[in-house]
Amino acid sequence: MKLRSKGFILAEAMLSVLITLIVVLMLQNLLKTLTLANKAHHKTDDVVFSYVQLNRFINEEKGIKAYTLPKDSNFSKAVFVKTNKKNETTTYYLTLYKDMVRVTTPKGGHMPLLLNVEKADFLTKDRLIKINVMEKDGRKSELYFKFNSRPNLKKEVVNDKKQKLENKR
Repeated sequence: MKLRSKGFILAEAMLSVLITLIVVLMLQNLLKTLTLANKAHHKTDDVVFSYVQLNRFINEEKGIKAYTLPKDSNFSKAVFVKTNKKNETTTYYLTLYKDMVRVTTPKGGHMPLLLNVEKADFLTKDRLIKINVMEKDGRKSELYFKFNSRPNLKKEVVNDKKQKLENKR
């Protein structure tokens, strides 16, 4: 008489435990990878966001002109001016303060643009501001902002020359 058992033999049980163990290890590694990916902070997104934020601030409305002041700028600050529709001007300074690049006004207040910055230097030309940024994790970025031409620059030069001639007389 043959005994027929409706269960697993030892080899089948060992094989099913081995397969279960492999699946659990794979799921554990996948979960660790997803956790690390979610914790990772993407600095590139911060740089892009700060670029978009300042670019929108510079060119926010039609009828508003923004231009640079290269003579007032240096490697530690970039100076630009915005004129509104009523021809009222506001001067803004782009500077590195502690570990952030920010925009300030002479009257106070500030708008942080980029945090966790190790070093930043600024180059201001006629219609361009270039910001070289080194982040605390060693990454380097260059941000370029294009501005309008300075309005009435020729008229101001002509008026300055006329005033100088009149003062000499």
